[in-house]
Amino acid sequence: MNFQAIMVANVTGFCLIVSLLWTRYIARRRWSMDEKIFLHIAVLSLIACIVEPLTFWVDGKPGALFYWLNLLGNTYLYAANLVGSYLWCLYVDLKLYNDKSRLLKYRYYKSFVLVLAITLAGNIWGGYYFSVDAQNVYHRQPMIMLFWVLCMACMFASVLILIIFIRARNGAKFFPIWYFLIPVTLGTVLQGAFYGISLAWLGVAIGLVALQMSLQNERSYLDVLTGLYNRLFMEHTMWVMSREHSKNFYGIMIDIDYFKKINDTYGHAMGDQALKDVAEILDMHTPSFATAFRMAGDEFVLILKTQKESDVLDTISAIKEALDRFNRSGRRPYQLSLSMGYAEFIRNTDTDDSFLKKMDGAMYLDKEKTHSRL
Repeated sequence: MNFQAIMVANVTGFCLIVSLLWTRYIARRRWSMDEKIFLHIAVLSLIACIVEPLTFWVDGKPGALFYWLNLLGNTYLYAANLVGSYLWCLYVDLKLYNDKSRLLKYRYYKSFVLVLAITLAGNIWGGYYFSVDAQNVYHRQPMIMLFWVLCMACMFASVLILIIFIRARNGAKFFPIWYFLIPVTLGTVLQGAFYGISLAWLGVAIGLVALQMSLQNERSYLDVLTGLYNRLFMEHTMWVMSREHSKNFYGIMIDIDYFKKINDTYGHAMGDQALKDVAEILDMHTPSFATAFRMAGDEFVLILKTQKESDVLDTISAIKEALDRFNRSGRRPYQLSLSMGYAEFIRNTDTDDSFLKKMDGAMYLDKEKTHSRL
């Protein structure tokens, strides 16, 4: 056991998490539930970075105080693994689906975690997971592998949640799950395989910081109200796609009909809700090769990485069907109506500006048809 190396690993992890928490604090945002869960994972890990070197330091030192520090410290570390793994699954689910009601499906896993927590408390006297002998030396018992298997199972479960999301939504929104999983998995496997090295909590710290940095970078490309990508990222996407050799692509411009009437009749808060409702429809009913953007005001754009006009028409049809279902549901006091126009980006002919103008012109033709029917 190299105590100096253990201290370096955990002090580094501690400093990384403190820096992470400080940057989140000075942002002073109203935290959503998924951000609160992220905070709990970070705090659990921060404390673990203090407790773990303490348990190595007291290991083998005589005296009742050191005995209990060793025993309770290791109990906390395994409890933190247990609770942190459970919270990670909740965090991934919330981050992807943004639906608190889905968390009820984890109640059985929560019960399993509670049972393990009770048995972990019983280990203080039973010593079946780990024990501290008369010389105050820590010993792993074979049953402790249950906790390592659980941690790996939770990592696998979070990937499964992502895969199910991708299949259900025909594509995944941005969520850099591997930024967290890779350092955590490496650290956990190495520490589980070789007692005397300390990499698990450093891996968690690196994963949390990498995940946070990636998510913060993404926020500069997100529309705050709707959660869709903004015009800045739309322009970047068109720039990248326009430089793909010998490939054209399509775009659909979408405008909410009578949006001013919704604002005037029901207030601006309900107008904001209408924008979010449209964004949800676009997010859930566009194919994997399409990306939705809020361009400005009540205007949205879909960029479709396809050269088939039939794909565009199918996408418009799917949006209209979803819109009809929304209006029939009676969820809101207003009815939503969308005007949509599409155009093809012709390589070596179109610019970003001319492409947007073509979409805009097609969209206003559709809007004129809507207004002429009244």
